[in-house]
Amino acid sequence: MTVERMFQGVPSDPDPWMSGDTPEDVRQFAIESLRWQAQEIIDEVLCSKDPREEWVRDRLRGCVARNPGRPERALLEQLMNSPDRPGW
Repeated sequence: MTVERMFQGVPSDPDPWMSGDTPEDVRQFAIESLRWQAQEIIDEVLCSKDPREEWVRDRLRGCVARNPGRPERALLEQLMNSPDRPGW
């Protein structure tokens, strides 16, 4: 089953966990926090020197290049397109 088929019913709202009446400063803080956390994860993966994970780093670099300034989107793309691998 593809990811697209699994998530057909998921709304495309970029911030579906926040209602429209959430104050703008709270929304902005949440988005910045998410971006910071995603960037930290990306940095950790890209700093790895394990040669067995080079293919992961290559794919992640591509995701980052396709999503400039949006590390949360890059990380989401990487995770959604990751094949199921034993031991991961």
